[in-house]
Amino acid sequence: MKSTTTESVIVAERRASFFDVTEQLERAIKDSGVTEGCAVVFCRHTTCGVIINEWEDGVLEDLRRHLERLVPTDDYFAHDDLDIRTQNLQPNERANGWSHVTQMIVGGTSHAIPVAAGEPLLGCWQRLIFIELDEPKERTLLWHVFGH
Repeated sequence: MKSTTTESVIVAERRASFFDVTEQLERAIKDSGVTEGCAVVFCRHTTCGVIINEWEDGVLEDLRRHLERLVPTDDYFAHDDLDIRTQNLQPNERANGWSHVTQMIVGGTSHAIPVAAGEPLLGCWQRLIFIELDEPKERTLLWHVFGH
């Protein structure tokens, strides 16, 4: 059995933006030499994630709009209230409660994608999409591919 783990870095353009990482998935599979097995993508951050869906401008805009409607950006977030928050504080802590709550609703810190004939077994319109929910900065995706 083969097993490889690699990383890639993503920097999105803005908050609530999307980046198609399907080609990075395909590259991780190809570079691993695995033809039958599984590819796991894991996002190492709490305010962004990965989803599988159609890469189409309308559906991505719909998701962005509905997330902002579901979790209003001007709402109160206890995470941002430094008068009461005592855990996991960093110097120059900034307000990103919206990003944390939205990521928990979206979910998707990882996906396992079957691999056959050296290709990910995604559906016809399915793409692997990175979603940034905080301020743009370097984000790391781990690719773990294993099989034969």
